Amino acid sequence: MAEQHYGNSGDFRSPATKPGLEIWRIEQLHAKPVDSKSYGSFYSGDCYIVLHTFDDKYGKRAMDLFFWLGDKSSQDERGGVAYKTVELDDQLGGKPVQHRETQGHESAEFLSLFPGGLRILDGGVDSAFKHVDPTAYKPRLFHLKGKRNVRVQQVELKTSSLNDGDVFILDAGLTLYQWNGSEANKYEKAKGLEMITKINSDERGAKAKLVFLDAGKDDNPDFWKVLGGKAGVKKASEVPSDDEVKESVTQLLTLDGQVLATGALERSALNTDSVLLIDSGTQVFVWVGKNAPKDQRAKSLELAGNFLKSQGRPDWTPTTRVAESGEPPAFKALFKTWEPPRVVDFKTNAAPVAPAAADTSALFKAQKAAEEKMVDNASGKLKVWRIENFDKVEVDKSMYGQFFAGDSYIVLYQYMSGSKENSIIYFWQGRNSSQDEKGTSALLTKQLFDELGGQAVQVRVVMNKEPNHFLALFKGKMVVHSGGKAGAFKNRQEADTAQASETALYHIRGTNAHNTHAVQVPAEAASLNSGDCFVLGAPGHIFAWLGKGSSDDEKKVAQNVAGVLASGREVVSLPEGSETDAFWSALGGQGEYSSSKSLESGDHEPRLFQCSNATAGASFKITEVFNFSQDDLVNDDVMLLDVFSEVYVWIGHDSNQYEREQALTAALNYVANAPDGRDPDTPVFMVNAGNEPPSFTCHFLGWDPVKASDFSDPYLKKLATVKSGPGAAGAAESKSPAAAPAAKAPAPQMVRVTSLADSGVSFLDPATNVFTAAQLRATNNLPKVDPKRKEEYLGEQEFQSIFGTSKAEFAKMPAWKKEAAKKKASLF
Repeated sequence: MAEQHYGNSGDFRSPATKPGLEIWRIEQLHAKPVDSKSYGSFYSGDCYIVLHTFDDKYGKRAMDLFFWLGDKSSQDERGGVAYKTVELDDQLGGKPVQHRETQGHESAEFLSLFPGGLRILDGGVDSAFKHVDPTAYKPRLFHLKGKRNVRVQQVELKTSSLNDGDVFILDAGLTLYQWNGSEANKYEKAKGLEMITKINSDERGAKAKLVFLDAGKDDNPDFWKVLGGKAGVKKASEVPSDDEVKESVTQLLTLDGQVLATGALERSALNTDSVLLIDSGTQVFVWVGKNAPKDQRAKSLELAGNFLKSQGRPDWTPTTRVAESGEPPAFKALFKTWEPPRVVDFKTNAAPVAPAAADTSALFKAQKAAEEKMVDNASGKLKVWRIENFDKVEVDKSMYGQFFAGDSYIVLYQYMSGSKENSIIYFWQGRNSSQDEKGTSALLTKQLFDELGGQAVQVRVVMNKEPNHFLALFKGKMVVHSGGKAGAFKNRQEADTAQASETALYHIRGTNAHNTHAVQVPAEAASLNSGDCFVLGAPGHIFAWLGKGSSDDEKKVAQNVAGVLASGREVVSLPEGSETDAFWSALGGQGEYSSSKSLESGDHEPRLFQCSNATAGASFKITEVFNFSQDDLVNDDVMLLDVFSEVYVWIGHDSNQYEREQALTAALNYVANAPDGRDPDTPVFMVNAGNEPPSFTCHFLGWDPVKASDFSDPYLKKLATVKSGPGAAGAAESKSPAAAPAAKAPAPQMVRVTSLADSGVSFLDPATNVFTAAQLRATNNLPKVDPKRKEEYLGEQEFQSIFGTSKAEFAKMPAWKKEAAKKKASLF
């Protein structure tokens, strides 16, 4: 067959010139740029190239290059996207890490690029972006899957596409239905509600009728009529999980499948003159040596695909191409001696039936989120509006940088790049802003975008997740107050709470002068902590309280914020330990607050991990949450907060018993095996949602005790707002005034855990349950044994062989000697 010509080499004009996303679609064997307004929408009949450019923690430009294959795309398009990906990679000097993504099996890394959700539509290039008449609309059915990163897949328009475990949206033009499976969780339902309202606002001009149906409770003949009848809904257990893969030993292979090494690999096995395959069983890496032959480098991913076919492996098996010297942490973790500190890997795959042991590898991979590169020095022009009564009202310049948690805002920033003026539109949404205000901020941002000729960058900003550049616009003087503009949708006039209360406390936190800002917290001593700075407004004075472990940048911002809020009051600096009676009086009296030595030293950044077995039959997974805030604490799951000197196991209100047991086991194993030099007896505390102590809450900027004790269903709250309609939406979500005292959380409770027995979890009895040393040393399918007493589960003969003594004599030995023997035997 003649070689296919895939267009000219001019398809990519100045790629990766700044951080962000760039997407191209393969059209007639050329790569055509996709309008940024359509980012996140992919057609199953097409293939796409997605380039993510960012700067790593050292300020070095880095890139991830994904090519996505729609399951109905042609062989020509698949060949074209592979060819064009290589062309773009060559144009960028071979620097990007390449990833092959297939429809329905996208990686978490790819999904995270689209925080609004990945939306997969039927059709291809010919059907894309055409205007649709809602009155003559062809119905479509969408399947929503995922909790943090939602994937929206168009599926066949029939009842058998439904299943009880997930959420579905039926788009019938001027009527939009959300159908919630009986086993779908509340977070999936909430994500569905976000998606259905987004479709209504973006594609129907907010004119569609929204219908919400819960399986087994609600019935709607029109819904079932569109789907061709009511029978045929699958059970959740009938739907296979993407996580169900067979366990396999890691292998290092040549391109023709010759096995070079197995198990934990040595870095020295990599040959700079070759292209090699590393097959972990769940993912295939293509490693390209610096001096590898050019033809092998160009066809490396194609050759990896041939390998998968020869092994009878699914076409969707994740495949990533990495270049020598640019290996990501997930690749390095497959090697036992890549670079210090050693990565301890507890890799586990999901078993076909029973849940596998915990995958705790994320705990030991000390990965950092990519540092955001600043667009400029934030010295351009600024304009700020607040959302009031379905409109944007310009904010007085004297109030620039002051936001209210109960409001939403639009911020226009314009700056010069050479002779060209560029624009960024940020729409900032407060934690307690109503759904109407949030929706209006998005719609008016789109309107402003159109007024600017469609040339601006649009950025959604969520409270406490602000990007560095946004924070830098306010020169270290950004303050978030409680309360907000009086509910714009209520039927009565109400005083505007836009002025800061006379007595108020603000939490200052950041890692540098660009991202440090202030958030109002309850005015009480328990809100303080030694690691940060706080500003306290009191009658006649405003205090800048400087914690012992706070940074110079935080202290500077505290002084700036105190000046902004002074309103004629005297500004007084109070280094921790020099507090006055007036200071404590304003806080309602002197009291305890978090003041550990680790907070004072500030040597270690806290890390947050999400622990979940959300998918039936799937492995228990631990995933790190970067740039975390209180809103990342998910009540359906268990979270681990690692502050180095202590580890907290946060028990979500609706988490299940298996998650609690696995998270506690993971935390205990983590502190015992952490490669960062910490004491193996580092305390592990169990904390229940709603009862968080100050030593836990101090690691979250602007902790809200009212939110912490709110276990209501987020889906039902949002649904009530949507159903109440525009006229009453403001009444559905209250906004507490800044001066109102915060509700007290229940008395803090936490329990130190040295074994699962401390948490009330029962173990197998070592007196009646015997396991081999190999079973007890395994990281996969570990039996339910007390990790502190593993040796007691050995049979007497094997115990004698390993320890050289009987169990009875061993029990009489000093504790230090027993621990040493257990470590030597790898039974600890």
